[in-house]
Amino acid sequence: MLSIYDSLARETRPFAPLVPGRVSLYVCGQTVYDAPHLGHARKEIGFDIVVRWLEASGYDVTYVRNITDIDDKIIERAAANGETIGALTGRMIARMNEDFASLGLRVPDHEPRATDYVPQMIALVKTLEQEGLAYPSGDVFYAVRRFPGYGKLSGRSLDELRAGERVAADAAKRDPLDFVLWKTGKADEPPEARWPSPWGEGRPGWHLECSAMAKALLGPTLDIHGGGPDLKFPHHENEIAQSEPANHAPLARWWMHVGQLETGKDKMSKSLGNFVTLRDAVERFGGDVVRFFFVRSHYRSPIAFSEANLIDAGNALARLQGAMRAVAPADGPVDWDEAHAAEFRRAMDEDFNSPEAVALLFRLASEVHRTQSPELARQLHGLAAILGIARQAAADTPALSPGEIEARIAARAAARAAKDFAEADRIRDALAAEGIVIEDGADGTRWHVA
Repeated sequence: MLSIYDSLARETRPFAPLVPGRVSLYVCGQTVYDAPHLGHARKEIGFDIVVRWLEASGYDVTYVRNITDIDDKIIERAAANGETIGALTGRMIARMNEDFASLGLRVPDHEPRATDYVPQMIALVKTLEQEGLAYPSGDVFYAVRRFPGYGKLSGRSLDELRAGERVAADAAKRDPLDFVLWKTGKADEPPEARWPSPWGEGRPGWHLECSAMAKALLGPTLDIHGGGPDLKFPHHENEIAQSEPANHAPLARWWMHVGQLETGKDKMSKSLGNFVTLRDAVERFGGDVVRFFFVRSHYRSPIAFSEANLIDAGNALARLQGAMRAVAPADGPVDWDEAHAAEFRRAMDEDFNSPEAVALLFRLASEVHRTQSPELARQLHGLAAILGIARQAAADTPALSPGEIEARIAARAAARAAKDFAEADRIRDALAAEGIVIEDGADGTRWHVA
C-alpha cells in the first residue's frame, strides 16, 4: 500500500484519497519572468515521478500546476525589456514548455494562469473580509494573528516566525507578519497590471492566487498539495491561512515538499545568482541525463549540483540503457507478480523511493544480461518507463541527429587540439549518456549507437 510523507503531520502515512480511485494534485508552478533553471527541474521531476507512480498504481489523477503571470518581478522585467507583460509572459511560458518537454515531463491536466482567475481571487478576499481576517490599509492585508492555526505547517509559533524571518517594516500593517492579499495599483504601472476591485484598481497578492485557483479547479480540499522547499513558509502557510477559514475545510490532506538543489551550501536560485539554466544543462548533458540525475535521488532529499555529478549520472544511465538495448523485450505489460516488479512496487510505495527503484533496475539489467531473457527485458523496459528513463532505449535511432553528433565530435576534436582534455572527456561522456559510442582511429573519429 502506498504511503506518503506529509509535511504537515511530519510523518509518513498510508495514502487514501478523498474520493476512492481519484487523486487531486496541485503543485505551485513558475513565475514566468525568466527561463527555468535546474532548481525548477528538481521540483518538476519530483512531482512527475509522483504522477507517474499514482497512475501506474491505478489512480485517476487530476494534476494542476499553476502559472504566475502577474508579479512585481514580471512588471519590472517587462519594463526593463521595453515589452508588454503579455509579451514577456507568453515568451517565457513557451520557453518553459519547451524546456520541460526536453525532460519528458507529463503535461498537467490544467495549467491555470493567475490573470484568468482574478474574479475568484477578489471573491476570496471579500470572504476573508467578512470573516474578520482581512483589512484595507492602502493595500488589503491578512490579519495573521486572527487565524489560530497560523504556523502549523512550518511548525513555529508566530513569535518564532517573526524572530526567524526578515519582515520588512510597513506602517500600514497591524502586525509585521501580516501579508498582502490585494495590492493597490501604482501610477507608473501599466494598465495591464491592474484590475478593478472593491478596494480600487490593483492586482492580487501572490499567495492569494494559488488559493483561488486550487479551489476553482479541484475543490476546497486537495488530496495532495506540493511545491519546492522554499514554499513551505510563507507561501503554503499563507495559503492555509486564506483557504481554510474561507472554505471551512482543510486545504490539503497531504503536503509534499521536494528537497532543494544545492550549489555549495546554498540552494540554487535566481535571487542568489548561482543557477544554471535548464536549457544549458540539457544542451550539455542531454535531457535524459538531467532527468536521471534527479530520479536516482529521493524527492525529499537535498541534491548537490556539480558537473561531475551530472557526468556520473550520464555514465550510469548509459550503462542501464545499453543493457536495455542488448535484448529485445517480449511484448506485453509489466507482470507485477514477478519478483523484480514486486520489489519495484515495494520501493515506490514507500514514499516514492526512486533510488531503491533505480537500484532494482540495475540488478534487473544484470539478470537480463546474464539470461538474455526477453521476458525480463520486458520487465526492465516497462519499469524504467514508469520512471521516464526508457525514452532513448526504446528508440531504434539516437535522440540526437547525425548533424548534432558530428558537431559535438568536432567540438571534442577542437578541445583535444587545445589540450583541454577535461572538456574533451566531458563531450565524450555526454555522447555516451545519449547512447552514442565514439571510436578514435587513424582516419578520424567514428560513432555508432550503443
